[in-house]
Amino acid sequence: MSLRKNLAIKSFAVSVITILLMGTALIVNAQSQTETEKKLKEFQDKHPDRIEVFAKILNVDPIKGDVTLRLEFFPEGNLVKDDGTLAKTIKFDTESANGKSEITFEKGKRMHASEVVLTMFGLKKEGSDVISKVEHYPFDAHQADLYLYFFTKPDKKKEAPKDPAKTEESTDPKVEVEEDDEAEIPHFLVFTDVKIGVPVAPGYTITTTTSKESNEYDTRLTLNIARSIEVKLFAIFIMLLMWSVTLAVLGLVIRVVFMGRKAELAMFSFIATLLFAFVTVRNSQPGVPPVGTFSDNLSFFWAEGILGMCLLAVVLTWVFRKQS
Repeated sequence: MSLRKNLAIKSFAVSVITILLMGTALIVNAQSQTETEKKLKEFQDKHPDRIEVFAKILNVDPIKGDVTLRLEFFPEGNLVKDDGTLAKTIKFDTESANGKSEITFEKGKRMHASEVVLTMFGLKKEGSDVISKVEHYPFDAHQADLYLYFFTKPDKKKEAPKDPAKTEESTDPKVEVEEDDEAEIPHFLVFTDVKIGVPVAPGYTITTTTSKESNEYDTRLTLNIARSIEVKLFAIFIMLLMWSVTLAVLGLVIRVVFMGRKAELAMFSFIATLLFAFVTVRNSQPGVPPVGTFSDNLSFFWAEGILGMCLLAVVLTWVFRKQS
């Protein structure tokens, strides 16, 4: 009765702690969303003629070194007509790895969503000159710079010929003059999928750092990208699992080879299955790069080598040991 009571108390305590942690995360996330909405409202009151930019991270590919974002634009004020089309020609300037560094949205058309591909680069580790690479999985860390700049492109109108004697049929070109100058457009960037105030991408923890040069007309920020805590814990679990199973097999083989235990055919298939199963388990880790990562050097290569030697030792023992 005492044991059951202790188990019930422990289970209740674990449940309460889990609920408290989940509730805390939800409260923090709600507060961060409220703070973002507050900043957006202040920006809307300050700039009636503006562009609201909503960003969503579609994909993070450390192997290619790319971060893909979809940007949706919502112009307001004198930038847009009642039917939703642009009242002015707008140019969007950014840095993109796919070559689309400047996009033009023509007057009279809608401002459609665009995809931007950012270039990732390794983050230098603190207190060291070592630059993190994807091979350092699951402890690799990367950065990507995001730059946004909008401005209106001046409209042009044709001026009539200065010589009144010239007729409409004259082939002389008319002079083109600009109607107004280029003007910067204030904009506000919001990440649509956020968790506890930071952008979300499956398997990654992403935080943003705003540059000192950034302002409401020129957005400059850095995405700090690292593997999520869940991915790191799972990778560590896989490493420990490989070592645990490998050491257990090694102990079995030592008993067979040196302590006279009978070598059975089932041992061959068991060890051989583990050799190929570890490859599948290794490749099943989320976002894992090709073979040769930091985690491979810690566990996978050692496990495969030890299992291969164990299989060979058991087979040779079964072949050359005299059967009693």
